[in-house]
Amino acid sequence: MKEIFYRPENGWVGDTIPFSHDGKFYIFYLHDERKGNTEDEYGYRTSWNLLITEDGVEIEDCGAVLPVGEYEDADYACYTGSVLSDREGRFHIFYTAQNNYNPKYFRDGRPMQYIMHAVSRDLIHWEKDRDFLLSADESIYEPYDWRDPYVFYEEKEKCYYMLLAARLRGASEQSGGCVGLCRSFDLLHWEAQQPFYQPDSYMTHECPDLFRMGGKYYLLYSTFSEKFVTHYRVSDSLHGPWRAPIEDSLDGRAFYAAKTAERNGERWAFAWIPTRRGETDFGQYEWGGSLHMHRLSQKEGKRLTVQPPEALTALFQKDITPEDALRERIEAENWEGKSRISFDGMPESCMIEADLSFSEGSRVFGLSLRQDTALSEGYYFRFEPFYNRVVMDRWPRREKGVNQWYIDGDKPFLIELERPLDYRKLPDRRLHIRLISDKSILCLYVNDELALSARAYSGKGTHWGFFVQDGAVSMEHIRIYARSE
Repeated sequence: MKEIFYRPENGWVGDTIPFSHDGKFYIFYLHDERKGNTEDEYGYRTSWNLLITEDGVEIEDCGAVLPVGEYEDADYACYTGSVLSDREGRFHIFYTAQNNYNPKYFRDGRPMQYIMHAVSRDLIHWEKDRDFLLSADESIYEPYDWRDPYVFYEEKEKCYYMLLAARLRGASEQSGGCVGLCRSFDLLHWEAQQPFYQPDSYMTHECPDLFRMGGKYYLLYSTFSEKFVTHYRVSDSLHGPWRAPIEDSLDGRAFYAAKTAERNGERWAFAWIPTRRGETDFGQYEWGGSLHMHRLSQKEGKRLTVQPPEALTALFQKDITPEDALRERIEAENWEGKSRISFDGMPESCMIEADLSFSEGSRVFGLSLRQDTALSEGYYFRFEPFYNRVVMDRWPRREKGVNQWYIDGDKPFLIELERPLDYRKLPDRRLHIRLISDKSILCLYVNDELALSARAYSGKGTHWGFFVQDGAVSMEHIRIYARSE
């Protein structure tokens, strides 16, 4: 069966390292089998595995292509890096090496991080360069945060640059993170430079990525200190200054460590949707999970927007829209409370589309999913014009207890699942929504510009529909599609 959100049978998808070659995406990723010594030890001895795809749904799993080292090696675990080709047609991997078990690679009781190198002629078979081991220049950087190298060739300056998730020597662990920088003329000898980007805002800037689109440079990095999210910054020049757009992320909490690649003129972002411990909505988010992809576009000269891959939406061709949803327009209005429009028959894997328009002054409206017959328990994507945001919520918000505050009524929604949306810029106060549901994953696209992804384990109901509270909303072109396979 074609995949929607890919996960290997014997493991989970961690950080992705996408590369484009011969019209295909080569998606290298950290393969985690979760075989650590404790339940909190994720990313234990991850190899680099490889997926190959042209369209994001037909995926060839090539298994491990960069295996982990042995106990005596620095790369007892192989972590994130990048892939590039040189001018002679060889391919190179630069990757993070870490050994959490051999004291040889420790200092002051903490494991060091290193950059290692491998070469290939075909992107499948790789030979590690055991003479290459790049550690941090400690006159500038800490040796414990020195990872996720992104290497590229700069044509104007005739040199290679390496961006890294780094931290300034002696800086605060709360905000001393930076995008580190090294330079080379031959890919073998590297000289540390002053930081490429240093906002004094985060613990570290994981998985840096850089690309150019429409005359602008884009710098991506992921953070976990302020919040778990992939940020981006924009500049007219490779060397900055780097400015934050009004909305500086591609998705929410459940789209982490995004990196990009371009194929046939299209740039895609690849990331992972984290699982939750115990496979419940109330479990802690875990490292790694399922593969997720967005297509990227550029709007208003610099703003990045996201859309689903076309082959993904094409999987849903079987129209199962109930007859009572096929009316030309459905109106819902309630200025003193809440009104619901509900339908039955939502399969686990489906796509829902609709055009919504809302009246001026409306406070809350949205889409309800996987609800029980009482239309009480389930999931909600809620649009809130008053707060200029779209959020995901569920009911109940936590496992019920004997006291009323156990329902988490003091939290207005699932607070990590929120996206800004400027309703003042919507023509005629209209929205096009597309919801993709598959197993434990929900992903909402709004106007083919904004995405909000989430895990959804617990809701098993088949009712779905729309609601409005203190306002009025109309629904047109409502459709629900099942997979045609």
